[in-house]
Amino acid sequence: MKRLMNFKWSVIVMILFFIVGAYMLSLLPADARIPSHVNIRNEIDGWTSKTGTMLFGGGMMIFLFAMFFLMPWYSPWYRNYEHRNEKIIPTLCFIMILFFALLLLFQIYLAIKNITDPPIQIMLILIGLLFISLGNLLPKMPKNFFIGIKTPWTLTSEDNWIKTHRLGGTLFVISGLIMIIKGFFPKGNMTVQLVTTLIAIGMLLYPMLYSFMLYRKENK
Repeated sequence: MKRLMNFKWSVIVMILFFIVGAYMLSLLPADARIPSHVNIRNEIDGWTSKTGTMLFGGGMMIFLFAMFFLMPWYSPWYRNYEHRNEKIIPTLCFIMILFFALLLLFQIYLAIKNITDPPIQIMLILIGLLFISLGNLLPKMPKNFFIGIKTPWTLTSEDNWIKTHRLGGTLFVISGLIMIIKGFFPKGNMTVQLVTTLIAIGMLLYPMLYSFMLYRKENK
């Protein structure tokens, strides 16, 4: 029970999601379609049903909660860094569950208002805030098999793990800022959208290459 209290904010968000989500869905007809995917041209090209939205959203959050809450039972290295994990994992769980809850409620809102031209800026800002939050946690994440920048080189070297996650945290924050700035550009400016997306993706992928470069340097 004491450990469950560390995850109280995640539990509160899930309960609120089911209450608010159920109410919002009750405002829609039984055959309503909920937007579920937006393509590169910022057009909705995927939908799901009311039941599918609640099952997917609720199922995803319950899965995430179980994955984080049960880490002491399935992670081989959890006990090695128990004090650090117990500070970081509940916060990470809350961030991920809050992000999915807000994103799903936003999709339901689009259906209620019958918005076919989605304000992609809101989603970009949400994603940017997620990256910034993750970037602040990455440098504090102890070595493990399940969360973080897991490459063969970070997992076999404590020094590699630390340096890669410090760089990764910085780049995640920068990527998040790029996504937020991108949200303020007009949707029609595809050049800006494409360039900023490629830069953000490159920054997210570079830490994996960096871990290999560190490995090569250490073994020369």
